[in-house]
Amino acid sequence: MGENEYFQEFLLEPSSAEYHTVQKVSTFHIYLFICTIFIVRLQNTHLRRVYEMQKKNISEKNQQDGAGEKLLYHGTSQETCTAIKTKGFNRTTAFGHGTYFAVNASYNANATYSRPAADGTQAVFVARVLTGMYTVGHSAMRVPPPRSSQQPHDCYDSVVDRIDNPSTFVVFHDNQAYPDYLITFNLPPTCDCTVDERLRWLLSLGETGSQPPCLHIGVSCCDC
Repeated sequence: MGENEYFQEFLLEPSSAEYHTVQKVSTFHIYLFICTIFIVRLQNTHLRRVYEMQKKNISEKNQQDGAGEKLLYHGTSQETCTAIKTKGFNRTTAFGHGTYFAVNASYNANATYSRPAADGTQAVFVARVLTGMYTVGHSAMRVPPPRSSQQPHDCYDSVVDRIDNPSTFVVFHDNQAYPDYLITFNLPPTCDCTVDERLRWLLSLGETGSQPPCLHIGVSCCDC
């Protein structure tokens, strides 16, 4: 069976319940008035099969603590999207030599992580990630550390930037994450606001019911 026979993608209609659910869960509903958003559901039967096997293994190992499945976010360039959709996620370093996922989608909307293409579009994956039991990581880690010195082969399943309310999870096993959706968006080039400034503007809009000015003099977010 060829690689393409394992993989399909489905463009979600903006009017569909699934589109609005993904948009809301990922916090991309906050960008509703200032972005063009396309959401594609990914179906890779090979990646999903090995992911479910890994989920079963982690669940059995951790027993009552389970596999810790979470919906997390991974920003990338348009050039690497095809490889991730068909082969899974790649590994980088900061808190360890693993694959990095953010708790908040807005973090990956930053151009540092979802690098804009020539047409200005950016890409963020919504991924199912098996975080299991986790601890704080560091850049030298190539595998998660042991949970106990008495049992060196019983390792944590992932690492984080901090234990208290982590914002980043890192997994080290290729089968521990599955790309569920791909969100493609385009921040209007006419606005100089950062992602955080846009978020604050939209939150204040919801609170006041009015149209507050852009944080940058001479530029209005309403014109984006």
